[in-house]
Amino acid sequence: MSARLFPNWGRINTRATGANESYHSLQAEFEHRFQSGFQLDSAWTYAKALADNQGPSNTSFAGESGGGRATSILDRHADFGNVYGTRRHRWNTTMVYDLPFGRGRQFGTGISRLADSVVGGWRLATIFLWQSGPFESPYFPSGQGDPSGTGSGLNSSASGFDGGHRNQHPDRVAGVSARPQHQTKMDWVNAAAFTCPGYPAWQPGTACTTGSGSGPVPNPIGRFGNAQVGSVVGPGTVNLSAGLSKTFSITERLKLRAEGTFTNVLNHTNLSDPNMNISSPSFGLISSAISSDFGGARSGQVSMRLDF
Repeated sequence: MSARLFPNWGRINTRATGANESYHSLQAEFEHRFQSGFQLDSAWTYAKALADNQGPSNTSFAGESGGGRATSILDRHADFGNVYGTRRHRWNTTMVYDLPFGRGRQFGTGISRLADSVVGGWRLATIFLWQSGPFESPYFPSGQGDPSGTGSGLNSSASGFDGGHRNQHPDRVAGVSARPQHQTKMDWVNAAAFTCPGYPAWQPGTACTTGSGSGPVPNPIGRFGNAQVGSVVGPGTVNLSAGLSKTFSITERLKLRAEGTFTNVLNHTNLSDPNMNISSPSFGLISSAISSDFGGARSGQVSMRLDF
């Protein structure tokens, strides 16, 4: 007996705006107002966001396609878990500092106006970001199997239904940590912590075909996999961006501003999301670096602007 609401129909795509989410956070901030040419603001946030609209293989904020699609209209809670984009820890610090060189400053207070026009009046501004990683969700792709028997995991190639993309949740192996003992970009997730639902003979890195209706595989087990959305923490981000600027007074009303700004000054490598497909031989592998949150490779620009 099928668990599908309308077993004689193909897939019925719907759009629903309902969702449940809770967000809680603890925030602390330290601020030093502009004094002696120095200003600092440092803020730390400890946050937890849980929602049921993340989808079974979210790699960004929830959307209407890909991993953001709901697993089932019958059980919204199947996609309940940590929100991908809400980091558990986020520390952001900004600083503005008028360098102490030049006339009237700590160093070089008696230098000539010509020398001051070169070494005096420079301002340094920085933004430092440190945050823990996004919450990742292990999955196996649509079209392999359908453990729930609802048709959620099947597509045109497997069942004759119209095409679609409903990745599925695996099972979490009890008592096994999802974090390897020695976590690296080559082995970010412990493959032994996740398994194909209802398929004791399944091997990591192979297709999860429970309930697919073809071959010597188990029949549907009447439920989705129990691995929770956002059960793996991805790589964090460390980034320091900085800018150096100076304004040259040509006349009383004519000024020239010179500025250089650089992102990821330290050129720190920030890793991207790991492969979360349990049926892939490269499950848990990180193969690239990120380009978001200004955490990509170091870049910079130099500019001059005439104000009048």
